[in-house]
Amino acid sequence: MSKWFSTFQVRLMVSFALVLGLAMGVLSLFTMFAAQREGALYQASVDETRVSRVKQMIAQQYGEQGWEGVQKALSLVSPLLGWHMLVRDATGDVLAYSFSEVDEAPNWAKSPDASVTPIFIEGNEVGILVLKPIGSGATTMEPSAASLVSTFRRSLLWTGLAAGVIGLLLIFVLTRQMLLPINQLTSAARRLSQGDLSQRVPDTGRDEIGELARTFNTMTAELERAEKQRRQLLADVAHELRTPLSNAQGYLEAVKDGLMNPEPATMDSIHRQVLQLRKLVDDLRLLTIAESGFLELSLEPASVADVLCSTTEAFEAKAQAKGISLSLNYSSNLPLVVMDRTRIAQVISNLLENAISHTLEGGSITLSAEAVGRMVVVSINDTGEGIPQDALPYVFERFYRHDRSRSRVSGGTGLGLAIARQLVEAHGGDIKVESQVGMGSRFSFYLPLAPSPAFKSLPGPAAAGLWSWRPR
Repeated sequence: MSKWFSTFQVRLMVSFALVLGLAMGVLSLFTMFAAQREGALYQASVDETRVSRVKQMIAQQYGEQGWEGVQKALSLVSPLLGWHMLVRDATGDVLAYSFSEVDEAPNWAKSPDASVTPIFIEGNEVGILVLKPIGSGATTMEPSAASLVSTFRRSLLWTGLAAGVIGLLLIFVLTRQMLLPINQLTSAARRLSQGDLSQRVPDTGRDEIGELARTFNTMTAELERAEKQRRQLLADVAHELRTPLSNAQGYLEAVKDGLMNPEPATMDSIHRQVLQLRKLVDDLRLLTIAESGFLELSLEPASVADVLCSTTEAFEAKAQAKGISLSLNYSSNLPLVVMDRTRIAQVISNLLENAISHTLEGGSITLSAEAVGRMVVVSINDTGEGIPQDALPYVFERFYRHDRSRSRVSGGTGLGLAIARQLVEAHGGDIKVESQVGMGSRFSFYLPLAPSPAFKSLPGPAAAGLWSWRPR
């Protein structure tokens, strides 16, 4: 019973029912009071009219037969009107009454509930009319008025009961309809907690519940996407680790079984495989630390031009071997930026290596830097194969390759762009890509300028003390 009553719908219904009952009770009391008051006013008006007619009758009978005629008239009218009637003079002597014998007239003329009104004939006061209701001692309502009030009360009672039943049914239907989205959310959340990330709920409403449904759908979509990325990450890591490990294992087993001699060329091949594994593990570790927000940077005001020059020189031989021309373009008065030189050099290296990998022989790559507002924009433009529009939102994700046919050797591990994004964002900057298939790509990242005149604070998380600045 307590579990049933604890449901939100039942409590909501009980609350609405109490409000409905209170409103109907107040309305009923007010209406019944108004009906009783109107009945009393109607009865007073009738009584006033009857008193006026009785006085006219007394005046007429007095003029025709004297007080004896008034006596007879009062005896006949009294049972019809339900009143004791008595006429007395100013000294209190009884002149006429509604009883056959004067001894039957009780001493009610002086009672507080008796009404007294003077009688005038031709402008002269001839007596005083005393009236008192027969029986209960209180003014009774006319049967027609009493029946009307009684009928109204019964009608009000049955109408209230009918309205209450209909109101409860409407409350049940409306609360059920109102709580349907919440019940759907509860059911979807329960299945979500059991691992079903495909749960979605209707979000057609424009109220707060509709907004809650849309937020829930967004959350589940992000959870589902994160779970897919997690699974893909595990699969990619396993794949990337398996190939060099298999190669190294094959070489070592061949040497162990005597099928191959531990010649320098063989050991160099194994060493390259180990270095490749080490680079992959280091990249994964760096990416994980950067994504968690605990990457320590040695931030300082430095020149982007110096980092561009040194990085470009390191890639000149690789670009010439592939027949690609490298060019550098930047302003001589380029302002300083707040950065970790090693990490920004790694960003430029990753972007430059990616550009060389996707640019055909005879192509060109241009590196440029310029100040835009309070930022310095570094761009790497290539004349390579370009990236499809539907792949642009995913190029900075881990292990993503828009050309799935590329091997790990030709296409890299797919971590370079992801690392570049995390390192740029760790500096309080941003990175973007523009590309067209067959027209080449343009990768640009933004770094904040160094505060002037002195280096006082760091942007973003650096200002919160997550990173430290250690001068070289």
